[in-house]
Amino acid sequence: MNLPRFLPSFLVLSTILCAIPAVAADDSTFVSQVNIPATIGVGQQATVSITMHNSGTTTWTPAAGYKLGSQNPQDNSTWGFSRVLLSSKDSIPPGGNKTFTFTITAPPIVGSYNFQWRMVHEFVQWFGAFTPNRVIQVVPAVSDDADFVSQSGIPATMNVGEQRTVSITLRNSGVATWTRAGNYKLGSQNPQDNSTWGFSRVLLSSNDSIPPGGTKTFTFTITAPAVAGSYDFQWRMVHEFVQWFGDFTPNRVITVNQPQITLCPGVTADGGFGARADAAIQQCINQTPSGGTFQLPVGTYRIGATVQITKPMTLRTAGTSGQANCEAAGVACAVLKADPSLNVNTGLLRTAGSGVTISHLVVDGNRDARLSGAASAQCQSFNNEAGTNIFYSFCDGCTFTHAVSRETLCGTGLSWVGDGARVTNSVFRNNGRGTVNGLWSDGLTLLRSANAVVTNNLFVNNSDVALVLGGSTNSTVTGNTIQQNDRVVFAGLHVSNFGNNSLGNFTGTTFANNSIDCGNFWCDFGIQLGHHPWTVSANILGGTVRDNSVHNAWQPIDIDGAGTAANPIRVYNNTITGFSVRTVPCGPGQTSAYNINTADSVVDRNGDTTPITQLQWHNCSGPPFRP
Repeated sequence: MNLPRFLPSFLVLSTILCAIPAVAADDSTFVSQVNIPATIGVGQQATVSITMHNSGTTTWTPAAGYKLGSQNPQDNSTWGFSRVLLSSKDSIPPGGNKTFTFTITAPPIVGSYNFQWRMVHEFVQWFGAFTPNRVIQVVPAVSDDADFVSQSGIPATMNVGEQRTVSITLRNSGVATWTRAGNYKLGSQNPQDNSTWGFSRVLLSSNDSIPPGGTKTFTFTITAPAVAGSYDFQWRMVHEFVQWFGDFTPNRVITVNQPQITLCPGVTADGGFGARADAAIQQCINQTPSGGTFQLPVGTYRIGATVQITKPMTLRTAGTSGQANCEAAGVACAVLKADPSLNVNTGLLRTAGSGVTISHLVVDGNRDARLSGAASAQCQSFNNEAGTNIFYSFCDGCTFTHAVSRETLCGTGLSWVGDGARVTNSVFRNNGRGTVNGLWSDGLTLLRSANAVVTNNLFVNNSDVALVLGGSTNSTVTGNTIQQNDRVVFAGLHVSNFGNNSLGNFTGTTFANNSIDCGNFWCDFGIQLGHHPWTVSANILGGTVRDNSVHNAWQPIDIDGAGTAANPIRVYNNTITGFSVRTVPCGPGQTSAYNINTADSVVDRNGDTTPITQLQWHNCSGPPFRP
């Protein structure tokens, strides 16, 4: 059978058409747009959303170049850009929706501007529906503004801790609507962002929408500060994270008073550091029977004369029995705070006799307020007693526990003479001011006490010696933490005799598991055993110094003037970190990690093989390393 050489043309065409697949098509349908502002201030931003439906047969991905593009006119950057991208993980199939949420920035010139968009397959084609065009009015930049209208209920006086309800009314004189979602709030002023009255922001309610021209009355409850004084009350509108705006409310000065507190039957006092309270406290101590307890209510008491305890009794803050120390979260303690004019040689608080316990009490020397007073002059004439906070004077079997001594003017936070001392779980902080001669201060000075226990105390930023002992047999000094963060201290731990040949006996005493962290090399000596760097006196006797740690001290451990052949000092298993050799202006002229002046010290190292130097540190009174 013979076939024709050429097929008929209609057969050829039909064959070709059957071989071509359907062409994929881009298309989109507008679904919605939300949060498009009618007006916006010059340069102001707004977050908007546009939702488009994929009504074509292609999948929209960023890799394929699908984007939302600006229109009216095409490719304009009126609102900061001409394209809105899909996210890197987007894959919008046929029939799917995509919501583009993006932030626009208003043009810099006032006027009317179009807001319209359309899908684009970049470098291929524009396609699908346009979004409905919106004309947005760009107005002058002061879009947020507020006028003060009124305030009411603002008291002239309050008592500490008292609550009052107040109202402030402001008018929206800007062009933006105030809403909680838009981060519009009433914010504290004078000073800005203060929380004097319990908070720094007053919120709109979740349903509030205050349009331009509308007013908002903020009604809220304030709580007076815990310390008596005069306080400012002023507020202003804030667009959080954007700007403060509008009128300040008129400033009102509210006087906060401390009502008289009943200390004990028939005796009241000012607990807000107003009038002096030392006489009232003394009267209650005198009324407390021997062996009894005087529980001082929480407050800050102005002390203008020494408060004295000369009989066995306990003084503590009311309601604190069994609680952690006064610096622990949630523990409120009474504060004895020095009157700026205080100038005595017996401290804010003095105990004598036996069986006295001070527990859960803060003693504050009010150092900075006393720097220009008579006591400061006494300190600078090297009368340490004029600035000391607390004296335990020949007080046997006495205790200082869960308490705080801070801001001593000079001398020491706590001076102790008396056997059976118990100093536990307490804090000695910011005592003295080492940059002025005579104003330096120890944290705790245990001049003499046999059978003492000094454990689990915290010493922070003291300015002479954090913890110094002048003689203490059969005692325990363990678990104490010494930190220097911002000021020089002569020594973290000093075992001494104060240059007095009748002191310095530490037979049977253990110094163990104490931590000395000198921060950025704020300690001259970490642990100093013996008094010879100050003055050459008799050697201290006995004692065991073990398992302590010293970090970042100039001279971490120095033993000079410690131990005798008959009664050596035992020193072993102590840890030193962060040391580097430094030049110093006295003694051997340079530091070393671990020094024992074997020429005048007798040390039992108990098998410890830590390398040592054998340098002489003599007559470096000063302290030696301060600039």
